[in-house]
Amino acid sequence: MKMSPLLNKFLEKLQSAISQKIDEASGIDIGRLRTILAVDSAYRNDELMVTVGVLWDLEKNQATGQSYIISRPTYEYVPGLLFMREAPSIVELVEKIDSGWDLLMVDGHGLLHPRKAGLAVMVGITVDKPTIGIAKKLLVGEEVGEGYMGPVYLNGQLLGYWFKDRSRFYASPGYKVSIEDIPVIVNLLGGRYPEAMKLADRLARKKIKEINC
Repeated sequence: MKMSPLLNKFLEKLQSAISQKIDEASGIDIGRLRTILAVDSAYRNDELMVTVGVLWDLEKNQATGQSYIISRPTYEYVPGLLFMREAPSIVELVEKIDSGWDLLMVDGHGLLHPRKAGLAVMVGITVDKPTIGIAKKLLVGEEVGEGYMGPVYLNGQLLGYWFKDRSRFYASPGYKVSIEDIPVIVNLLGGRYPEAMKLADRLARKKIKEINC
C-alpha cells in the first residue's frame, strides 16, 4: 500500500487549512452529557480492519450497545495522517449507529497534533458531532506539571491534557468541544483511561481474531 509523497504533502496542507476553520467553542452541555460513543480499530496484517463502536452510559457506568464494521485499511500508516487510514470506517460506523449519544470519543489525537487536525478533528468535522481524541502516546507537544494530570502545550498554545492512570494518556478536543471541557469530561469518566475505550479495544481485537477470510 505505497502512497505518493506528493499526496501526503497535499493532505498535510489540507489538515492545516481545515484546522483554521475549526470552531473550538464548546458545543456540548457537560451537565447533560449522558451517553458516549467510543470507537477503536484493530488490524490483521495490514490487510483487514475491524472498527468497533461502544455506547457507554455515564450514569450507569456501563455499556448499553455496540456495533462494528469490517473493512480494509484505506491508507498506509503515516504519522500525523491517521485520519486517512481510520476516518472512513469510523464515519461509516457512526452513520450506522443510532444518533442517541452525546459525544464521540476516538482512539487518536484531536487538536494535539502537528497541524491541529488529528483523527478526532477530521472525523468530528465530517460527522458534525462533538468529538474528542484519547491517545496512549504523545505525538507532539510539551507536557507540564506533576501528579495525576497536567496541560500539554505546542508552540506555547494549550492544546490538550495528559492524565495519569497506570501510564499516561492524552486527551484533546476534536470538534465542538472546548479545551476547558477536556478535564471535566475525563473526570466524568472517572479520571482514568476510559473504560469505554478499553472495551472498544478489546472487542475490536476479539472480533478480528474471529474473522475467517
